[in-house]
Amino acid sequence: DVLGTIGTSIPIHYTTLEPILPQPTVDRLEEDCISIVRDKVTTELIQVLDEEERRWAQTLYIEEYQSHLARSVIQRLKVDLDRSTSVNQFLGARVARCCLIGLADFLFNFQKKVEMFHDTQAEFGDRGDGYVSRTIALVNCCPPLRTFVERCRQCDPQGSEETAQRANSSLDRLISQSVRVLTDRLFEHIRPFFDKLMKRKWLNNTEAFEAIEASIKQHFRKFKRMDPPPYQTLVGEVHRRVLVEYVRAVMRGRIICTSSKMRKRMAFRLQDEAKQLKGLFRDLESSASWLDSTICHLADIILLEDTPSIQMEVAVLVKEFPDIRKKHVSTLLNVRGMTRQAERQEILNVVKDFECSSALICRERALFADIPITSEVHCISLGLMRLAMTVSNWFSEHRPRRRRRTSARNAAPQTAETTEDTSKLHREE
Repeated sequence: DVLGTIGTSIPIHYTTLEPILPQPTVDRLEEDCISIVRDKVTTELIQVLDEEERRWAQTLYIEEYQSHLARSVIQRLKVDLDRSTSVNQFLGARVARCCLIGLADFLFNFQKKVEMFHDTQAEFGDRGDGYVSRTIALVNCCPPLRTFVERCRQCDPQGSEETAQRANSSLDRLISQSVRVLTDRLFEHIRPFFDKLMKRKWLNNTEAFEAIEASIKQHFRKFKRMDPPPYQTLVGEVHRRVLVEYVRAVMRGRIICTSSKMRKRMAFRLQDEAKQLKGLFRDLESSASWLDSTICHLADIILLEDTPSIQMEVAVLVKEFPDIRKKHVSTLLNVRGMTRQAERQEILNVVKDFECSSALICRERALFADIPITSEVHCISLGLMRLAMTVSNWFSEHRPRRRRRTSARNAAPQTAETTEDTSKLHREE
């Protein structure tokens, strides 16, 4: 108001004032400030981490465990960063660099302590609900800490890039380990059910698949407490591993189709379960939608009758999953009961040109690379397959009539011993 009143009658000339403090004094104050921040990040953060580690032991069986570690760390560092930035950009950059160096060291120690915690729990076999809650709570510290790392880097873009990478690397390892721990815990429960898939009983019985689906839903009621983006990493990895185990069950060759009717039954069952898995992981908000077509492609290869159509389907499969190999397709042809060598070779030639491109495969999009073909399946003799199918057809056509002729010829009262022998023979058949 005063300047406005004066300015109406007398022109005002604005000039930059001289610093109140001499430059040497300003430099010394800035050095004192940096020293204080450095002491804080090397002593206070260590104390915070030690207190957090003690809480892990004291609250081991608390299911609703929550960690305030990230908030405590950020609050301590944010005050100095805000004040220094408000003074001038140069001081703010120096404080940001100091904070980031201390934070990177803290995150490295944090990651190591979490690693020791998981190793200890694995050694003693204590993996109850409290263990899951604690694992999720520790992972939930990562997103806000990563955000603060990025803010420090932006305040000092010239000198903090390498330190920011080191801090983010510790966070990545912590998330990766926690995702692996939770995924392994889930698969401890559902892996036995995968062993029941792709058997003749599976064609008419949905219990094993339904058990897998129900267990995944049950575990994710707790897993959904994890914050994004680590949650997306978890559900994506579970999605991938479920498909790996499912396709591995197909590739074991425990079902060999001996007729067109049997191929249709198997293909339709695969398509139905593929649809259910797609809906399940869509509800869980998985972003790995590239996995959804896998089982459908396998079902189509089993279902299709003519060689050109099978070749086209194999080409689509190879294009979408470049880590698939000739032995995978060969095993799938075994499953569908294709025994003619000429037809098999025509189909396998589609894969041949892609086997040299393994260096271009993105690990995040790998599926078949984690599905080894066991020697007993990989080395199936086509001659033995033909023989098995021929013998099976012969028994189905001749054995019932032979049994009736024998029965008519020996139509005499059976003793208890012969009755028992006959029952035993029927059970063996």
